[in-house]
Amino acid sequence: MRASTVKTLVTLLACWLLTACSQWHYDLGVPLADTPAPAQHTSLADALDLLGPPLRMSATDTGFVLAWEHWHIRENSVGFSLGALGADFMSADWGEMRIKGEFLLLTFDKDHLLTSATRSEWDNHGGGGKAIQPFFGFISVVDVDDLTEMMPQHRWGSALFQRLPGTLNANSNLDTGQSGLQQRGTPTAAGQQSLEMD
Repeated sequence: MRASTVKTLVTLLACWLLTACSQWHYDLGVPLADTPAPAQHTSLADALDLLGPPLRMSATDTGFVLAWEHWHIRENSVGFSLGALGADFMSADWGEMRIKGEFLLLTFDKDHLLTSATRSEWDNHGGGGKAIQPFFGFISVVDVDDLTEMMPQHRWGSALFQRLPGTLNANSNLDTGQSGLQQRGTPTAAGQQSLEMD
């Protein structure tokens, strides 16, 4: 057998066995890296012209805060199963997640003038896992659902048709409360979400 034929057969066999491979990329929000933070005492109107509508907002004792965020999430999963060979009793899966994000927080006083701007960036390993599963099909070893939910502005219109949310503390509403902001990915038992009622 020629080397090219062997190489082709090995490639086909690998593709046949690797039946549970996936790669997902999520890009949420508008990138902020190329957008400079507004200067001190910039008016609210000028800040909105530069950055567009905010994704999160909250009242404060001295005025209000607005936040913009951008997330890039990469999820890779590789798995193989012997099902293609007629032995559908074992599968093995590996997965990992990488999170890259930017967060811009602007604080305004009651006269709608910028008093402070804070920018944070991160590029972290978001987790991963391995699984060997007998008798069943593909399983997910990486969970990014809490990070890939819709951005807040996608819910604003539909929220007008829903009944008012019930919270123990109205100031803790995640999008329009008066107790600060919470970044996505925060565990449900921490932060403002711990004050929500079902």
